[in-house]
Amino acid sequence: MALLILSTVAEPGKTSEYYSLGCPKSTKPQASQKEQLEAITNFNNLLVQKQIATAYNTYAATNFIQHAARIPGNGTALAINYLVPTLATTTITILDVWVGTNAQGVTKSTTYIKGDSQVRGLGVIVDIWRMIGTCLVESWEIGVPVTDSTNPIAYF
Repeated sequence: MALLILSTVAEPGKTSEYYSLGCPKSTKPQASQKEQLEAITNFNNLLVQKQIATAYNTYAATNFIQHAARIPGNGTALAINYLVPTLATTTITILDVWVGTNAQGVTKSTTYIKGDSQVRGLGVIVDIWRMIGTCLVESWEIGVPVTDSTNPIAYF
């Protein structure tokens, strides 16, 4: 017996976060875990290809909630304005991606990234998104520089 889990919004009316945060028409408010994994994978692939505006305008809510320390506020415009010059001199490699739902029914995706910046050097980034359907509505980012370590499997 297969179990199908859908990420949903309360009532598909215009009162949910899916609508109030401005999810793009290219996303949908209900999605299976497989569809969500496909959406975050496509988003990440666009970032790797340096198509930052396309990634955000296709998958992220216009007014998504941003917790990244280096980006000065919420929404796609600020994220795009920060990431376009930052990623211009950075090569990113997606190391792992997964999507899951916690005990409260909140769906989040996690992406593990290796970044190699001409400005900042080698680093590791964990990017976490809260999702409603296939729309990215809230973001957390944690990044650390790769430094010498006595742990032979540190970072990667």
